[in-house]
Amino acid sequence: MIHIGEAESRSTTSDPPETEFLSRVEVSRLFGVSVSTVTRWARQGLLKTLRTPGGHYRFPAKETRRAARSGNSAKGSGLDA
Repeated sequence: MIHIGEAESRSTTSDPPETEFLSRVEVSRLFGVSVSTVTRWARQGLLKTLRTPGGHYRFPAKETRRAARSGNSAKGSGLDA
């Protein structure tokens, strides 16, 4: 699990709380699909993502977990691996 803004969020009280992100591997385990499938879903816009300066995908943990719990993955769309 990746935390963004750990040091900055502790420096002042007006900063938003730190945001938690998941890697492609963590998301693949969460949905029970391959890492390639997660990458494809991200490229197709089926999962909310952000890209790091190095080009890696990061997925907002709260939203991604909510989607996995509710079954809002690409599995029902015929796009799964």
